[in-house]
Amino acid sequence: MKTLIGWDIQDITPTQPVELIGQYYQRISQGVHDPLVISALAMEQVTAAGREQVVMVSIDIVYVAQDFLDEVRARACAQVPDLDPKAIILNATHIHTGPSWFVPFRWWKPAAGALQPAEIRAFLFERTVRAVVNAWKSRQPGRVSTSSACAPIGYSRRMLYADGSAMMYGETDREDFIGVEGGNDPEVRMLFTWDERDQLTGVIVNVACPAQVMEAGYVVTADFFGELRKRIHATYGAGVKMLPQVSAAGCQSPRNLPAQSKDDANYWNESGMVAIAGRLEKAVAEGYASARKNIACAPVLKHSVTQLTLPIHRATLAEYQAACAEVKRLVSNYPDEPTASKELFAQFIADTHAAEKRRPHGPFDNKELEFVLLENAQAVVKRYEIQDRTPTYSMELHALRLGDCVFVTNPFELFLDYGQMIIARSQAKRTFLVQFACDTGRYLPTARAMAAGGYSALIINGSVGPEGGRMLVDASVKAIEELWKE
Repeated sequence: MKTLIGWDIQDITPTQPVELIGQYYQRISQGVHDPLVISALAMEQVTAAGREQVVMVSIDIVYVAQDFLDEVRARACAQVPDLDPKAIILNATHIHTGPSWFVPFRWWKPAAGALQPAEIRAFLFERTVRAVVNAWKSRQPGRVSTSSACAPIGYSRRMLYADGSAMMYGETDREDFIGVEGGNDPEVRMLFTWDERDQLTGVIVNVACPAQVMEAGYVVTADFFGELRKRIHATYGAGVKMLPQVSAAGCQSPRNLPAQSKDDANYWNESGMVAIAGRLEKAVAEGYASARKNIACAPVLKHSVTQLTLPIHRATLAEYQAACAEVKRLVSNYPDEPTASKELFAQFIADTHAAEKRRPHGPFDNKELEFVLLENAQAVVKRYEIQDRTPTYSMELHALRLGDCVFVTNPFELFLDYGQMIIARSQAKRTFLVQFACDTGRYLPTARAMAAGGYSALIINGSVGPEGGRMLVDASVKAIEELWKE
């Protein structure tokens, strides 16, 4: 039995200005720092029991959507009919410095001088299909090995205060600052692929941190994954592919907030991005040295897909009533809600651009301003009004066993605690979690986070809450267990 392995890389760097999606304000790109790419890895084994297939695809964008995935599967499998559509897995690196086909937040219209959402979607669709098809058609007998190394990449971005509240990117020089809400996961998980002569062909790099050092900038960049990709090419050869994945990291960022003002690098600009990539480069070198000693010709390959239905996080009657009162308070000086939203947004934008000029580091948008408070309250009202009609969220959960390691996907910006629960209960030697895969379910916070409040733990930030999070953990662990059954 042999493992067939194929790779493909597609350049998706825009050649004209684009909306950079990921903030509460409009940013139009002012140049390109480094390329954006689609990375695709196809694997297949044919046994007496049948065929096991998977095509893992990572895209340097903020997130993917279910309808986009469905269309990619249909088009790609029309070109390669021997590929099972459900074998195709798309994940986003969650950069905030790339284009998106999603119409931006309703607070502004797409810029006339930039690529329009429909154009971006068509371009990304064509390149994604091409990556899947090329990777599949390029399959050749190969080998794999896994390893890991530690590198400080992600840190909790939710700061805690004495009154029990939390704030994402909150100030740490306040007298009432008492620490950070969560921990971090410094393990860099890697899967290396080799040809039959044991020459390196590619590597998956999985880290518990979104690629967002440059998240508030105005240039197109794949962030620290782009810098790492360049370094891998320089060290291991231009033909070596890299597929980046973000593990459970909904509460993480690439900056140690209590120390950020004292660090030599600024983790909101290029100096911080280079520093992070340097740490990852060392981790890859350590992982490569270990992986070379454990190359497997035909590890067990099993892939399962579970359709999971999770309850949405419901607003209580008390929360609804409090939100209605908050909306009434915030719009009391305006003729109506639309007028209030428009004028408060203008104030929010003015404050943001002033902060860009004044502050040495981000975030530049203040999510405690009245515009954001109004949006938050309106979201609670809307959730209460629709939650009986749309009580659940449906998602795909992929589990892929490769020898003694496993990959498990979810569509959320998943808080770290859930990832640690899955890893702790997994029977695999090495567990690769992949968030923002096959759709976008937005943030999935913990009960601890929701009790403290703050951005990323509010109803406006996601559909599913702690009850669904526990169900996701249990389903992920069960899917892993099934892969080890004979």
